[in-house]
Order: sequence, then structure tokens, then C-alpha cells
Amino acid sequence: MVVDMAKVMAGAFLFVHLLAFTVSSCAQESSDAAAYDAKVKFTAGRALRFPAFVLTYVGKRHVTPPQYPRGWWIHDFKIRGKSGEQTVSWSAGTGDIGPTRFQVEGADFQIELAHSDKQGLLRENELVVSAVR
Repeated sequence: MVVDMAKVMAGAFLFVHLLAFTVSSCAQESSDAAAYDAKVKFTAGRALRFPAFVLTYVGKRHVTPPQYPRGWWIHDFKIRGKSGEQTVSWSAGTGDIGPTRFQVEGADFQIELAHSDKQGLLRENELVVSAVR
């Protein structure tokens, strides 16, 4: 009888911990949800789930063409939609801070870093994604 009770208690203990782990995993996934036209914080490797696609920041790289020896930084993002994946790159280049447009499933979007027409100045780790109509 004591052995059977120990088995029941061990099974209940395992079930409760598995349930708690599942709930915490689901809560963590939903924290990655992102909205259009809002400031969203990003970090390398973290997937942001927008309604039409998943956007992941890959990182930044410095390019130095012969004509402009100071060079500039390019920020690369992977965008995964239902039909595939693409890389989108944003850069202020030599000073023109504007959005970079891209398409997913036939719909047009834009990504903004540094400054957003709707949200104003953006911090180094913030972006704004908008649907283009």
C-alpha cells in the first residue's frame, strides 16, 4: 500500500512539473508577438512574430566601398513567411535614414530603424514594421 502511494505521488509530482514547464514555454513564446506600427525591441537571434511573418535579427556588418572609405553599417534580418524565407537589409548608408521595403505573400511592408515616421526616434535596439497600403 505504501509503495502504491509513493508511485501515485511520484506520478503526480512529475505531471505537475511537466504542466508548469509547458505553461512557462507557451508564455515565453507569446512574449515574442509583435504588432505593426509599434516600437519593438529586437536582439540577434530572437524571433519576432508579426501577423504575416516571423522576423529575426541576424546582426550588423560594416561595408567599405572604395568610393566611401569610412563605410557604413548594414543591419540584416531574416523574414520567414508561409512560402519561404528572405533576407532584408536596412542601412542609413551615407546618411539617408528611411524605411526598407519588402514583400511577404504579395503584401508590402517596411522596416524602420533609427527613426520612424510614425513613432519618431528609435533606440539602437528598436524597430518599427508597418504594412504599406
